[in-house]
Amino acid sequence: NESMQKNHFLVLLGLIVITTFTQSCSTRGVHDEYFGATEQRLLTHSIDQLVSMLPENDFKPVKGQRVFVECHFIENNHPLQYAAARIKLEMTQKYSLSIVDSIEKADVIFDFFFTAIGTDRDDIGFSTPEFVIPGMAGVVKIDLISLDMYHGVSELYYFMTDSKTGEISKRDRIRSIIRTDKLALPIISIPINTLD
Repeated sequence: NESMQKNHFLVLLGLIVITTFTQSCSTRGVHDEYFGATEQRLLTHSIDQLVSMLPENDFKPVKGQRVFVECHFIENNHPLQYAAARIKLEMTQKYSLSIVDSIEKADVIFDFFFTAIGTDRDDIGFSTPEFVIPGMAGVVKIDLISLDMYHGVSELYYFMTDSKTGEISKRDRIRSIIRTDKLALPIISIPINTLD
């Protein structure tokens, strides 16, 4: 009995030590600026994939007509401008639609509402608590085992308006996520999926 209690105490003590010197973390970072090539590629590939996912059934019936396209987001930024240009080119190239510069000239009006357009980074796993090494700038932590997930995310829904009848129809939300993930270990990182 005494030996069994001693074993339980040692197991409990071991768990307390492991918990004290390691931490499980999950963090998310959302970026507004796109400085690095990886970040730019994640976002543009996500937008390109999203545009390719637009359902043909919505655009084939209006083939050859004049369309006005407007893209909306919570802020007017460079990714939104890229997405608008990409959508217009897809409509022109794939469906032979004629893009016009005003609602008055259009047979059909498309309003694309982006609910997400950016990159995010998730980190989940076990690592040492952050610590400072004298002589080095900033704090350091060592990953024991963690998953570092870096994503380009774009998501939208849209309205289609017939300018003659005034009929408005809303289309379902579409989402595209492009990933580059890696498994982080104390000495090496192992890529799980990468950008092509």
